[in-house]
Amino acid sequence: MNPQCRVLVSVFAAIALGGTAYAGAHKTVLPLVDIEVDPDVAAGVTAVVMETAERWNSQDYATVLELWDPDEPYPTYLAEEQAQWFVGWDRLNGYLDPPRPNPIVEAIREEMFDVQVKQIGPDLAIAIWEMRFHMKRVMSNAIGESVRVSAVLRNTDDGWKYIHWAESPKTAMVYIEDLFEQDVDDDWDEFYEEAKERRKEVVRKKRASMRSEAR
Repeated sequence: MNPQCRVLVSVFAAIALGGTAYAGAHKTVLPLVDIEVDPDVAAGVTAVVMETAERWNSQDYATVLELWDPDEPYPTYLAEEQAQWFVGWDRLNGYLDPPRPNPIVEAIREEMFDVQVKQIGPDLAIAIWEMRFHMKRVMSNAIGESVRVSAVLRNTDDGWKYIHWAESPKTAMVYIEDLFEQDVDDDWDEFYEEAKERRKEVVRKKRASMRSEAR
């Protein structure tokens, strides 16, 4: 690695480590909390979340609109790549069913997992889950990302329907740290254990030398 590359890596590592210090134990992943909810509600809401992925994967993104409550006067939608919230049907339609399909996007795939449901009213529920997202654009390699998503759904005569959707990506610092972690060699753990023992020996010799010089 040339000196310029080393400097660049050091800068990004410092950013990532700074993010770690700020976020605390942000890498700790705990078991999912078992939320008490009517099984029928959980099943109905989860089915809509899974159906959302299927509709995106069909590449006919406009069909996602059928999963929204048409009687909701102000649907709200936050896409992670957009500069602001979409509020109201005009903007939601413009995003999911534009007059001209985006010529750059060749394919999109979504996978939903770890769906949890919390009922907040007789006909309202919140869903939270993890979304694995892939996209292929013209003249580019495919990209992938994991995003946290939350949504509010209303129980209508046609079943559970969205009235609110929000995507919550990781912060840039945490994301950069994740990228560095993904680039660690497979044999690192074995080397790490050996390195710790070597390091202990280096420290032991250094302390013994310091004690000898002090006499």
